[in-house]
Amino acid sequence: MSRRAVATVGLCCAAFATLAACSDTPAPAPATKTVTVPPTTSASASTPATSGGSSSSAPGRVFDPRTMQADVRKILTETYQVREVGDVLCPANQTVKDGSTFICTVQVGGEGKTVTITVTGDDGRYEVGAPA
Repeated sequence: MSRRAVATVGLCCAAFATLAACSDTPAPAPATKTVTVPPTTSASASTPATSGGSSSSAPGRVFDPRTMQADVRKILTETYQVREVGDVLCPANQTVKDGSTFICTVQVGGEGKTVTITVTGDDGRYEVGAPA
């Protein structure tokens, strides 16, 4: 191959690399999945699939950790299709405050994982993140 052909191929490769690096399309964000759980009311307390674990309608409400633990377990097994979900432990006295986050710990296949809970409103709704 002649020097001129090698130089041309080299310049083409450099131009392609430069154009690829200057793309206007941003890199895709990593895939995350969350599930929003509606709040518990006295009328829906018999349906744990829709309970959100809030304890009352008074200001300064906190989530009921037992209800939340049951909800997290159900979401992990039914929505996220996680197998071998063991103990779920959520901290007590977590305030129902829009935007707040906290961590529940989960045993998955005998290994400790964390699940991020993000409160999505002052009405007791929250999102359950995928185990990490």
